[in-house]
Amino acid sequence: MFKPEDFEIIDMHVHPLETPSQAIGAYTPEKSMDEFDAEMRRAGVDRYAGCVAEKGDPDDFKWIEHLNRTALRLRDRFPHYIPGIHVHGSFVDESCAELHKMKAEGVKLVGELIPYFLGTGAFDSPGMLEIFREMAKLGMVANLHHVTQQEAETLVREVPQLVKIFAHPGEPWSSENWGAFERMQFVADHDNVYMDISGTGLFRWNFLRHFVDLCGAEKILYGSDMPTCSAGMNLYGTLFEHLTREEFELVLAGNFKRIMGI
Repeated sequence: MFKPEDFEIIDMHVHPLETPSQAIGAYTPEKSMDEFDAEMRRAGVDRYAGCVAEKGDPDDFKWIEHLNRTALRLRDRFPHYIPGIHVHGSFVDESCAELHKMKAEGVKLVGELIPYFLGTGAFDSPGMLEIFREMAKLGMVANLHHVTQQEAETLVREVPQLVKIFAHPGEPWSSENWGAFERMQFVADHDNVYMDISGTGLFRWNFLRHFVDLCGAEKILYGSDMPTCSAGMNLYGTLFEHLTREEFELVLAGNFKRIMGI
């Protein structure tokens, strides 16, 4: 079995914090970014990426700006952190202007976008589609919380050029015929669509080997959803899978670096 030190590891799906109110894990012991950063390093992660998540006023774009500026401050303090930002489907002009500001700051990752958490609108809403088109023009990358089948089909039809990373493979069983098997098949069948393996899925034995065989290792990215999920459990669970060194290199860092132009 490989060890974390055998690879460069980028956890592309985390939620860092500046204040205790942004510690969103159910049992989160980390109440500061220093503790969060130390825990990521203890797990064996070299770099980590994602947005600051905190519930606020969904009817005020200033809250989105606040979370994004928090991410920039954390980036400036913690060199292992790659910031992700938020947008809001009810504030199209403001969101597009924010994309340009963040691109000028060197930010390329948008998300994880979490509609239920921040009230930003469904991914296939007119406002979000317009924002996604602007993201695509700017060469930015969208990480999207559990996309529905309707949203996925609309996104690949309406914004095919946008690089989309779906979060959370989910369970193999689904009453809506949109479980892990169907979601990963969708990833395999469409260009510019990827899956990050954070959240539900990885704890099922042979999960990653199965989907590397289905999609190809180049379509799958390592993420933990720390602190909602354990960075250590997800990383060591990933390393327990029966992948080749070359496949691990793609999943653990190579794909993210290629997509982000790192």
